[in-house]
Amino acid sequence: MYYNTPSTISPWYNYDEDEKNILKLSWSIVGADQHEMEALGTRTYEMIFNQCPDARRLFPFMRFDGKEKETTGFIFQALRFVQVLESAIRNLDNLQSMDTILDNLGRRHGKLESSSGFHKWYWSVFLECCIFNLRHFMDKPIKKKHRQMTSDEIDEAIVLWRILLRNVIERIEVGYEKDLANRSSSFDTVSSAENRVRAPKLKEYSRSSSIAMNKSDSSHSFSEMFSTLNPFKTRKNSGDK
Repeated sequence: MYYNTPSTISPWYNYDEDEKNILKLSWSIVGADQHEMEALGTRTYEMIFNQCPDARRLFPFMRFDGKEKETTGFIFQALRFVQVLESAIRNLDNLQSMDTILDNLGRRHGKLESSSGFHKWYWSVFLECCIFNLRHFMDKPIKKKHRQMTSDEIDEAIVLWRILLRNVIERIEVGYEKDLANRSSSFDTVSSAENRVRAPKLKEYSRSSSIAMNKSDSSHSFSEMFSTLNPFKTRKNSGDK
């Protein structure tokens, strides 16, 4: 299978100061500490697994028995996802610095595609579940805040978060496609090498020819072979003395 790797990628959105402040305000509401980050992450992953149950195959180390949110593996995975969002907020002035990290993350998902059945469209599910829960916690934070967001601020923040997440996912996808392209190229190279026919050496050819002759002669008796090869054998009814 051939995979197209994008040669260009859209630039990061250039947030102005007001937009940066809205994003930072929203993060102070939904991810100010580890407890809030865990809540955002676990609720998002729970929603992803409910919307797309086959995505659970990507996490064989988790047990899905209705109590998965209490497991260390589930919380750890949820935190890893939220930490990507946290890094984006911290780097709003220099989002390009995240390119390498996101590319590597995409390559790791490329490995999941072959080992666990990862599908590219999972990112669309991830995006929508993330947006839904960001809005939920902006509107109903798990801790009382000195500064609440107005409905207009929440709406604006959601628009900005969607742009940010799309930029993040696009760069992850590039790494993902690169990994798949490299795997496809490696597979084609190996297959070509395996299918290439090597010309036999002279002694191999002579040996195989000898074996073939012996096999073809095995159906004849020794006397028949000798009579064929003996030049002094007289022919019957030839009239020769």
